[in-house]
Amino acid sequence: MHIHTPSLEVREEGNLTAPSESTPLLVKLSKNPGDGPPVHYDWVSELRLLLKYSIPLIVTYLLQYTWSVIVTFIAGHLTADDLAAASIGITTMTIAGFAIFEGMATALDTLCSQAYGSNNQQGVGLHVQRMMILMGIVCIPVAAVWAASPQILGLFVEQESVVAKAGVFLRFSILGIPGYASFEAMKRFLQAQGNFSVATIILLICTPINAFASWFFAFQLNMGLVGAALGIALTNTLRPLLLVLYCVTPFGRWSHKCWGGFSSAAWTNWKPMVKLSFAGSVVNLAEWGSFQIVAFSTSRLGTEHLAAQSVLATISMVTWHIPFSMSVGISTRIGHLIGAGLVSTARRAATLYGIVFTMVGCIDCLILYFAQDYILGFFLEDLATRDVYTLAASTIGVVSVFQIIDAFICFTNGILRGLGRQAVAACIVIVVNYCAAVPLALWLELGPHHLGLVGAWTGVACGMIVIAIIECSYIKLLKWERCVDRVRKSL
Repeated sequence: MHIHTPSLEVREEGNLTAPSESTPLLVKLSKNPGDGPPVHYDWVSELRLLLKYSIPLIVTYLLQYTWSVIVTFIAGHLTADDLAAASIGITTMTIAGFAIFEGMATALDTLCSQAYGSNNQQGVGLHVQRMMILMGIVCIPVAAVWAASPQILGLFVEQESVVAKAGVFLRFSILGIPGYASFEAMKRFLQAQGNFSVATIILLICTPINAFASWFFAFQLNMGLVGAALGIALTNTLRPLLLVLYCVTPFGRWSHKCWGGFSSAAWTNWKPMVKLSFAGSVVNLAEWGSFQIVAFSTSRLGTEHLAAQSVLATISMVTWHIPFSMSVGISTRIGHLIGAGLVSTARRAATLYGIVFTMVGCIDCLILYFAQDYILGFFLEDLATRDVYTLAASTIGVVSVFQIIDAFICFTNGILRGLGRQAVAACIVIVVNYCAAVPLALWLELGPHHLGLVGAWTGVACGMIVIAIIECSYIKLLKWERCVDRVRKSL
């Protein structure tokens, strides 16, 4: 595969090249960023570009998340304890691992796309090298937490058998940590250059391998959840190896313009990388942490409630990956435009994205609500008890509406990443979630109203509405020209 994407350059008026997926969608540009509106803005081309970015990204992230679906599916065909343990294990892996690495990688959505947009092509490879080193360091404490998970989980979950199974599951999953982290960083190297399809192809290869390996280890070798953990670790390790193989072959030669070789400079100038990585991780941890605190609290309602929450959380995560994947695309697009100083174009693109993301959330909501029998039946048809199905079905209406809010927050977070303002999102999420959303959710779930899972999801949704309003207001009031100045100072 050879996908060439020309670098984004700001040219003098009257000397513009034809628009491509990296060039600004304008007929005429002012010489100073933000100096008046462009003569013409091509909404149709912007939508086409968003679609071109989003489709492979959606497939990529949905395939990447299939590990969770596979584990939940396997556990759902075992016992209620296994399903509850899978919920605990997936939650822990997400919060104390995958959410951290995905949050760190959002720094590359900012730095790599802005470097590429400002025609600093080899800076893209340099940023990726720094991130690989930083992630290697972070892998050590993450592995330590997973190894100590039985003792840690015992503090939050009362069922000892569930904690024991979840702990073993996490310990075997440690083998896949380096592969997961490195793939998150390395795929940004290609995405910053406008190539979103290679990661999709790699995941199309690895996903059936994951499914077969997990099934074979779990059922044919009678390893249960441990078998699913080994299947995940195997494919997490395989993915970055295939990505490197692509880049070093003639098929990936086009990407070498952004690779200046291994450099000692990767050990210097870490401040921007660390700052954005920390903020990106905090956003993910604050969002997931607040949500999963509420999820853990369902264990106090019983194993059936915890199992139902596992299924609902998995379904919500699958639908969430659609707008989240699109948000990665708009982060790259906004980063390109900010790197090139095209503030007016970036603002108009952001307006269009807000409309599109709201529509995506509404579509997810309708699909989830009207197809709930088929979706819940996929996970729970062979479960010994029907109580879990009944609990999940009684909550699916709230979960459906939740998708609209979730999609819009993906939009605001994507814009903030493109502008390099992850720290703002982190502060907003922490304050709102832990001062309002979590207490409200716990009160509705376990308090005098005894709303159970419906109360838990309602409380979290209310907090997310507040977050969406604050972030949208900040984006509207922010002087985007300052973001351009920061990019120019970093060159």
